[in-house]
Amino acid sequence: MTPITAPGPDATDDRIVDAAIRVLGSDPAASMQQVASVCGCGRATVYRHFANREELVRAIRLRALADCRRALPPGVWDREPVHDALDAVLETLIPLLDRYRVLLDAPPPDLSDPAQRELTDAIVVPLRDLIRRGQAAGEIDPMIPPDFAVAAFSGVLRAAREAVACGTMTLDAAHAHAVRVLITGICAEPRPASL
Repeated sequence: MTPITAPGPDATDDRIVDAAIRVLGSDPAASMQQVASVCGCGRATVYRHFANREELVRAIRLRALADCRRALPPGVWDREPVHDALDAVLETLIPLLDRYRVLLDAPPPDLSDPAQRELTDAIVVPLRDLIRRGQAAGEIDPMIPPDFAVAAFSGVLRAAREAVACGTMTLDAAHAHAVRVLITGICAEPRPASL
């Protein structure tokens, strides 16, 4: 891989994170030395900015969450019907998160970390509100607790990301399948609810 260059006086953290996204996304077992090489700096520089791999992965997660928040303008949550809003959110997030393949094997966001909590809530809270709106409008089953629906959405999003990362689906196919699973489920014919 060719070294990443980024101008600016405070760009070292960003350069390291950019390099780590590329290197660790291709090889999750890559070393900090490999990250440093792609970044165009020494390993000691990487360790001065990120004391360990966990700090570097945290920085990548913060970048991913911030990118998601920026990519989802407030108007996306107001689309009608709710199914269209969910479709638009998936259409935005699947390709964006494909850049962050390194996070597929990382633990979920640490909600005890205020920065991760704030960025996660900026996505989860409007998603939960969208689900509640869909339930009130009769578009989403009101028997499903909103937090469970958010978790299901996250699971479908993760499945789509994994399919793209493994090369078993294109981004378009993963988006189409994610929307279908989320909106209509995986059964060929609807079955009566047992609850």
